[in-house]
Amino acid sequence: MDEWLASEETGEAFSLCVCCRLPLVEIDEPWLVNKEFVGEECVMEYAICQPCRERVMEPMDEASKQAVRTFLEAQIDWEARVKEFMLDADATGRFHHCVSCRAPRSGLMGYGISALFDSGGSLVEGALPLMMCSPCVGKMTAALTPQGRMIWGRFLERYLDGPATGTGGLL
Repeated sequence: MDEWLASEETGEAFSLCVCCRLPLVEIDEPWLVNKEFVGEECVMEYAICQPCRERVMEPMDEASKQAVRTFLEAQIDWEARVKEFMLDADATGRFHHCVSCRAPRSGLMGYGISALFDSGGSLVEGALPLMMCSPCVGKMTAALTPQGRMIWGRFLERYLDGPATGTGGLL
């Protein structure tokens, strides 16, 4: 799992929040790691602490937030996924198929992975970590309002370098 969730740039675990630039283990809050791949190449990656994630998402309109919640609730059989996750002794198995449509990673042109870490830096296993294919992320983000897309675009422009495709795990 460490290999999957390490920074492609440094080869090490993420150490700083992409927004506040503070050391993650000193913030005393959970943090999220998101990585986006095209083929086997990581094209975007970041870690964001919970306080910054909340601050970034705060101006997002309620319709966009509800659209994401609706997608996650309607398009993913969480009960089945969590049972499956619990039976897999190796959490990297969660990166073999899209959590939503079940498409195998090996046949995908793009996908994103997300994982949650507790304030001490330990992986939290529950609904995350997970992998979602680019088409499913596209369906989820397509439902964002223009304001939601603008806020998300500002986050990508302000904090991330490189050829982001615009999905970025949607925090």
